[in-house]
Amino acid sequence: MLRNYVKIALKVFWRHKFLTAVNLFGICFTLAALMAAAAFIDQEVGPVPPEVHANRTLHLGWLFVKYSDEETFSSTRMPSYAFLDRYARRLKSAEKVTLFSEGRSRAVHGGAEEHGVTVRLTDGAFWEVFRFDFLHGRPYTAGEIESGDRVAVIRAEFSRRLFGTQAAVGRSVTIDRRNYRVVGVVADYLFRRRTLADVWLPVTTAPPETWRPYKLGGNFKAAVVARRPGDMQRIRAEWAALVKQVEPPADERLPFTGLSAPLLTTLEDWARESEGNWTSAYETARGTEEAEEAAAAKLRWRLLAVGGYMLLFMILPALHLVNLSIGRIEERTSEIGVRKSFGASTHTLVGQFVAENVLLTLMGGALCLAWCWGLVFILGAIGMQMDAGVLARTFLYGLLLALVFGVLSGAYPAWRMARLHPVQALTGRES
Repeated sequence: MLRNYVKIALKVFWRHKFLTAVNLFGICFTLAALMAAAAFIDQEVGPVPPEVHANRTLHLGWLFVKYSDEETFSSTRMPSYAFLDRYARRLKSAEKVTLFSEGRSRAVHGGAEEHGVTVRLTDGAFWEVFRFDFLHGRPYTAGEIESGDRVAVIRAEFSRRLFGTQAAVGRSVTIDRRNYRVVGVVADYLFRRRTLADVWLPVTTAPPETWRPYKLGGNFKAAVVARRPGDMQRIRAEWAALVKQVEPPADERLPFTGLSAPLLTTLEDWARESEGNWTSAYETARGTEEAEEAAAAKLRWRLLAVGGYMLLFMILPALHLVNLSIGRIEERTSEIGVRKSFGASTHTLVGQFVAENVLLTLMGGALCLAWCWGLVFILGAIGMQMDAGVLARTFLYGLLLALVFGVLSGAYPAWRMARLHPVQALTGRES
């Protein structure tokens, strides 16, 4: 029976070429847009290289300091390396803790001077927490960091710009008129903004006054990896206790009365980055726990907004498909009348029309998959590789959702027309 459904459906599609093309375009465009949005989000927050532990990583990137009981003056800043080194590394519940700087633009002097090269300073644990794919060479070692060796890991695209097709490992790159020896070249990961850079350097190669003195504010972040996702709440509780023990630096001009330093999950950090004026909600929080709750609230609203947009984006084409299905089925009232006269049940007719809609959805999904793979190929050619597993997972979820809407959009018009009396169907009159 299913084979007959497919044969009839293909003949109907071929007979109504324009309607079929409109249906396929609507399905393909909707599914492709949803896949692109979901894949980009998954690529940023999912456990894919180099952030393979994203589902059990907490991010610490901001301090909120209050300087009076009346809360009339507060300060928002990134933490310093010394602050994170003194307190974040004391988290006993964590599996690993890494400290790294915000990316800063630096000048590179080579065959021709370049500007706008992004440089990050890191500790040795950075390469253990974040699993970069080393195309050539290796990461710098703990011994090289401790001794302050001027070594560097560079990105593949930057290596091509600076050295062309020649091997980069062992050669020197001049950054701010200081020479660094390249020890490794990593693949391009342009979707991971937290770790993205052109060059990674040991933190000890920077001037000591930028990372050694103990102070609150600086230019560093921490990534705290839990042994398992269930341990993240325990780490947060331990961190809340540590924050209460923070001592003011000797050069702090005003004594602070409160300090919040929220540990955010990868999803919460993504929601925080998507919010333009997000700091006000945190500055009014009375402690780290309230700051984390503010982050969770922002995440809920962000996911609700994204989910609402996606649902609306699918409902509109689904309503369009309903109207097209009604028009397509109404042209076949004589066929319905003849088949009902020969004993075809309502269930059989509904099954046929729904199967036609599902087949049309699958055809649109196949076109969408080819379209998306072409887009991935184009992005890869310009250095924006997407993880194949993310794309496949997103496509399967998107196709499943499209099939649900395909069934729903075909079920109502099919049920409506299949209930016609044979005489009404044959004469074209509907009660």
